[in-house]
Amino acid sequence: MDRKIIFILLGNALVAFAFTFALPVIYAAGFMRSVFATVFFLALAAAVAFAGKIFVRLGRRHRRRLPLWESAVAMLLIFPLVAAFGAIPFWFLGWLPPLDAFLETVSDVTSGGISLLSARAPYVLRLWQSALMWFGSLVFLVMLVTMMPEVSGSFGMTLSLHGGQNLSPRFSQMNLIARRMLRVYAALTVLSAGLFKLAGLGGWDSILLAMRCISTGGGDFFPARGNAMAEYAAIFSMLLACGNFLFYYRLAVTLPPAAVNQQENILRRGISYVKTLRKNFLGNVIHFYSNTEVKVSTVIIFAGVWIILLSGYRWGHGESFRHALFHVISFMSTTGINLESLETAHDFDRFFIFMLAIFGGCMGSVTGGLKIIRVVVLAKLMAAELTKVMHPRMVTSIRVNSFAVPPKIIGRILGFFFLSALTLFVCAAVLSFMEPKFSEAVAISVACLTNVGVLPGICDAALFLSLPAAGKIFCVAILIVGRLEIFALLIAAAGLVSRRSFKEW
Repeated sequence: MDRKIIFILLGNALVAFAFTFALPVIYAAGFMRSVFATVFFLALAAAVAFAGKIFVRLGRRHRRRLPLWESAVAMLLIFPLVAAFGAIPFWFLGWLPPLDAFLETVSDVTSGGISLLSARAPYVLRLWQSALMWFGSLVFLVMLVTMMPEVSGSFGMTLSLHGGQNLSPRFSQMNLIARRMLRVYAALTVLSAGLFKLAGLGGWDSILLAMRCISTGGGDFFPARGNAMAEYAAIFSMLLACGNFLFYYRLAVTLPPAAVNQQENILRRGISYVKTLRKNFLGNVIHFYSNTEVKVSTVIIFAGVWIILLSGYRWGHGESFRHALFHVISFMSTTGINLESLETAHDFDRFFIFMLAIFGGCMGSVTGGLKIIRVVVLAKLMAAELTKVMHPRMVTSIRVNSFAVPPKIIGRILGFFFLSALTLFVCAAVLSFMEPKFSEAVAISVACLTNVGVLPGICDAALFLSLPAAGKIFCVAILIVGRLEIFALLIAAAGLVSRRSFKEW
């Protein structure tokens, strides 16, 4: 085992995490004018950076290629390590006991957004909660395009890479891709914050909501209820989070035209630039709307809105369509923000939202759930098998985005689907031995594995708070496994067993 690889990955994560403390520091110093809060967050940032530097020093002279087992172990350790430091403000300031603070932080960095904080919690802690969500989704996005393809192939990620992204287990290539994803993620966050600002929100509220929506962290804190423009801004931001970030990067790279002919005059150069920009833009629009995931997502969203509206439950008087659209996208993106209480909603509406959370968003997004592309492949596989039954000699091929899906990818998606169902059953069975009822145990398992955090009328923060200590610790494990998907845990466990067996032999 190469521990240096694990140390360098953990150290880099902690060093990057130290910069997250800048947000509460700026707010505490500039707006709260609290010396204690400013010094507290500064000292904590320094401690995190120091711990990160120690890990980096321990990981010197590591190999330049990322091994499989070490990648899986590092992925499983990053979130609890970050959460251990991130939970200190919630506990030290007296708003949550240690175990609840750790569960809250793990749910934030895994974009679960369970929100165990009291409604009376200070704004700086709400801001810190949002920063944890934003950083956690950034870490996941970096893992998604660097370590996860090496560990598991991401079970369908290659179906989203026809835009020209080449993933590599080498550190130099990984750092380059990570920097690109960081720029895309930060740009979308700034865009979202700008939309909330145009909707009439204050600067800090705009930043807070942008981080919660782009990260799909959500939570129960939404200080813009009743503001139609802010709700539409949140809808657009959550739609962005549902999309493929690899496509966003492709758009950013291919949209600006190449260098124009310098021999032409300024007018002709300007005309040529505009024509090329228009051509590139139309090409990207065609590429976007021809994508299978986009088509299926659009159908699900509009069908979901009308199904909810026609099911008999009204989300308001003149606000029915907007609220239905908001909740469909909120739970499809596994953000889980509620505009109003859904306790009185029809059971069918709650079941439909439950299914949306399981499906999730596009591959390459920061959402949880199964991902739409995998569901599409499974549906096409079922149709192909039915066709073979009726026409035994017919040769069928499963195609997505006009590309044939390799049998290896189909097998991995089938294995992932089976293991996801088995994991859900095991988690619900374990939780049912504790205080929750079986239906509540199933709801908690789904909420944690999909990282939606809450399910309306079924699972909320009060249910998590009522769990015994063992149940809360188990929920921490489910949240991490749900975020990284089960194969990371299985690969780490298999590697540990094989190394121990080899040593004994």
